[in-house]
Amino acid sequence: MRKKSNSKLWLQKILHIALPVVLVIALWLIYIFIILQPINNRNWEIGMERLPQIAIRGTSVEVHDIRDIHYKTGIPLSASYINRIFDITKIQQVWFVQERFTIKPFIGFKGVAHTYFVFDFSDQNPIVISVEARREKGETFNAWRGLFNQYELIYIWGSEEDETVRRVVAEHNKLYMYPLTISNNGAKQLFLQLAQVSLNLESQPRFYNTLTSNCTNELAKAANQVKANSIPFNIALNFPGYSDRELYKLGYISNIIPFEDLKRRSYISDIAEKNSNKSDFSKRLREDLQANLTIN
Repeated sequence: MRKKSNSKLWLQKILHIALPVVLVIALWLIYIFIILQPINNRNWEIGMERLPQIAIRGTSVEVHDIRDIHYKTGIPLSASYINRIFDITKIQQVWFVQERFTIKPFIGFKGVAHTYFVFDFSDQNPIVISVEARREKGETFNAWRGLFNQYELIYIWGSEEDETVRRVVAEHNKLYMYPLTISNNGAKQLFLQLAQVSLNLESQPRFYNTLTSNCTNELAKAANQVKANSIPFNIALNFPGYSDRELYKLGYISNIIPFEDLKRRSYISDIAEKNSNKSDFSKRLREDLQANLTIN
């Protein structure tokens, strides 16, 4: 009898402690995932204060507030936004860029990376579309916080001088740039889909999520809207560091040579830094990259 009584007392003590904790956690989760709503009017970090303003008219996509911050030796030279009109019939190539981080705690974890698309046009400079966590002033990105609706989602439209040069010159990260093998029609539809999602965020803000709405699986969602199940679910969608290998397996990145050889040839940080101050940066970057990709 004494043993049973002791067991009951022990169980009561555990429940007395655990129940309030469980209740607090439950209330917190309800607040985070049900009550808390994303908004667009916060005190945003420089470079994230403007959403792209988009108008889609048939094959023409007009975009205002394209980010165009230029960098030199890690120092922003100017912060500016530009407006452009894109004719999707002039799309020539789509690139998939993967950024590997060189700062702690990301070094050594192959699953961590950032990814974005670059669209080449025959009549104007390329445009970068990058899905990111929208940070408030003074706020830093934390992958753990990104699981709990602590950042809004932003689709940044930017120049290559802003997006690619910054990651190399200012942040000293490792970039890999792969030409995608998608059809011309697929490229046009993908561009329109990304424009539509960006447009929707103006009136229907959403939360960024480290696992379910990140830089890679948002791009995959757009591709799957264009063609159902074109990118089947894979853990690589949650861990962008594996995304280039997955696209290689699916054939969206040319797989005529071994992946590790292709990755080595696709490394652009050195050539991007070398050409970072050139007025024809995008042209020189592609010429040097094409030389690396050419198989003798």
